[in-house]
Amino acid sequence: MQFSEHWLRSWIDPEVDTEELAHRLTMAGLEVDAIEPAAPAFDNVVVGVVESVRPHPDADKLRVTEVSDGETTWQVVCGAPNVREGMLAPLARVGATLPNGMKIRQAKLRGEPSHGMLCSAAELGLSSDHAGLWDLPAGAPIGADLREWLDLDDHVIELGITPNRGDVLSIAGLAQECAALFDAPVLAPETRAPEVVVHTARDAGIAADASDACPVYLTQVIENIPARSATDPVIAERLRRAGVNTVEPIVDILNYVMLETGQPMHAFDAEKIDGDIRVRWATQGETMAALNDQELTLDDDCLVVADQQGPIALAGIIGSAGSGVTGETHRIVLEAAHFTPEAVAGRARRFGLTTDAAFRFERGVDPTLPAEAIDRAAQLITDYLGGTAGPVREAEGGRELRDQPTIPLDSAWASNRLGMEIPADQAEHLLRQLGCHVTRDGDRLSVEPPTRRFDLAIPEDLLEELARLIGYDNFRAPITRMTPEIGLPPVTTNTTTQIGTLMADRGYFEAITYSFIDRELDRAITPASEPIALANPIAEQMAVMRQSLWPGLLEAVAHNQKRQQPAIRLFETGHRFSGGTAAEASESGELAFVLAGQAAPEQWSRPTRPADFYDIKGDLVDLLEGLGLQDAVSFRRSEHPALHPGQAAAVLIDGEPVGEIGALHPDTLKAFDLKGPVFVCRLALDGISQRPLAQSRPLSKFPQIRRDLALVTPVSMPFAELAVTIRGAGGPYLQSIEPFDRYVGEGVAEGQQSLAVKLVFQNEERTLTDDEITDTINHILEHLRQKNVELRG
Repeated sequence: MQFSEHWLRSWIDPEVDTEELAHRLTMAGLEVDAIEPAAPAFDNVVVGVVESVRPHPDADKLRVTEVSDGETTWQVVCGAPNVREGMLAPLARVGATLPNGMKIRQAKLRGEPSHGMLCSAAELGLSSDHAGLWDLPAGAPIGADLREWLDLDDHVIELGITPNRGDVLSIAGLAQECAALFDAPVLAPETRAPEVVVHTARDAGIAADASDACPVYLTQVIENIPARSATDPVIAERLRRAGVNTVEPIVDILNYVMLETGQPMHAFDAEKIDGDIRVRWATQGETMAALNDQELTLDDDCLVVADQQGPIALAGIIGSAGSGVTGETHRIVLEAAHFTPEAVAGRARRFGLTTDAAFRFERGVDPTLPAEAIDRAAQLITDYLGGTAGPVREAEGGRELRDQPTIPLDSAWASNRLGMEIPADQAEHLLRQLGCHVTRDGDRLSVEPPTRRFDLAIPEDLLEELARLIGYDNFRAPITRMTPEIGLPPVTTNTTTQIGTLMADRGYFEAITYSFIDRELDRAITPASEPIALANPIAEQMAVMRQSLWPGLLEAVAHNQKRQQPAIRLFETGHRFSGGTAAEASESGELAFVLAGQAAPEQWSRPTRPADFYDIKGDLVDLLEGLGLQDAVSFRRSEHPALHPGQAAAVLIDGEPVGEIGALHPDTLKAFDLKGPVFVCRLALDGISQRPLAQSRPLSKFPQIRRDLALVTPVSMPFAELAVTIRGAGGPYLQSIEPFDRYVGEGVAEGQQSLAVKLVFQNEERTLTDDEITDTINHILEHLRQKNVELRG
């Protein structure tokens, strides 16, 4: 929410500057997100009146005008299409400085002298409308300094309001909050009902059939409203500073009342209403054309305001296009109602609507406000626009409002819980300043919250209010003696932090991507399973929950490729979601990483080459070695719909699959708009993290012994399977197994290959003997023969 500081100070003016006001609001839980000037800097701009207009003799699109500033009449050349005799408009006199830095000087335009400049609102930084001069209202004081007249030396303060504080979404609510914070009186503007003209037959009947959802529904007819074109500048300026665009004078006044009091209101064109007005639940499939031209198909849990022809408003959210007011509407029906949060919550999002009314009703609006707000709106409409007002009428079938709870509060208990002495007198005063009704019996208080505070129900709520009003920065932590225990608890398993460090050591950058992704991108990775769809996605490209971390990373790769990044290495640890429906949903942790582009940076000593499958596989092996899993990992050829056939493998730990690795399929590259090749890997975190940590050990002072074996194996046998057999038979002193040569050809049978393997043995306590090594090698060969692997002759 944003608001004008001067508007607030017209209600309550604490003796603090802007910075202190913002600090106190923030410390009270109403965080100030920004403070901006209400208008850009400009000077020497006054209200001028155009006394005459004539064509420029040498330019068809220019006019020569005579403009008075109340003291002197100046000739000003103007090119605005709407300039006319008698018009009131901003006049930047010679010597003025505009927001864009332009200094106004006496000049000649196509031979005609010009002493100043007539301005549009856009040229003064007060609007985005460049269509013509700012047409000021007839009551604007000629010669008045525009900044002073419109009170532009103001600040716009933006607050971050939490969902439980709907009571401060108005100037009145903020003023009541400041009254408690600064112990200052609230000076609210006088609200008076306009003089009433009694109406009879022309008034439509009203009824609230859904009284549980709408306990209060008031209407008032105002007629004989003259045609109008512009909203009063003071009201328009306050709306602008609150971030609300002006639409039409009646609508603008209702928005003004909403910002002032906190009560959303609506106006119907009375001539477009057919018969009685009823507040009821919609029938399933009923339709309504909304003010934003959106066709709404309603469900039976949607509350509507309807006439005999059907809905004329989605209650508390938006009116219908057919009943909306225009600049020519001369007879209106004002609506001020209390719709319960339960009747409004979720309906706006269901239809993709975002309105100020729904924002407030969803959070809770004071149910006593409608009567005050309808009087205030009728007063402003008749004062500013004209017209005659009928009586305020209340719908039949409404119900009485619930009584406010009475909350007990013991000052001794409050002092103990807050760690600060809170005398009963102080607690009573602060709560009264908030608008609470308080009765006292010694140190015990009985507190009845104001009707606008839906969030106060139990003593702990009052405790929080006292802490806010005292100021969190005024609390001092008591000094206590303690015996510090230095150190961290021992880590016994791998963590995502360790995994991230190991990935960074391999040159990968950590990425954080959205858990919500585009349905088509999800289908490109996991076509065989249905994702969990979001009921109300914030955007079409974030419609489902990810079943893999790959889509987000691949979008990041595409983003970097479009920016000519030569080498891309990204990883992410996060959660993936599966199950198809929310009821069947499951969540699991995953590590995913991608590799694309050059295998290494360019340099003079070696040629550049693109990364390949073995680069990412090497990175994976290094990661698992850092996690102490080098002896448990193996790979198995696999097929994956997103990966290239022949360049995809399942990753196994102790024989159990924990992930996949491979090159992206050409169709997958096309789906993500990628330039290939791109290599990906994913591992289930449960498969690699819940393992004992790798333990360091000192280097042995005893020598290593190397033995090389030339083994004849089937071409189809992967090295990982061969290594598992050797590891199982190699005994405790076998330190490493590495292939270093492969031969296929003469001397080796067809379908076979000769694979040279290096075995390294070492004992950390003594030197191994040749006999021990020979016995171990023979044991290994015996197990290999059972796998149809022979020693090459």
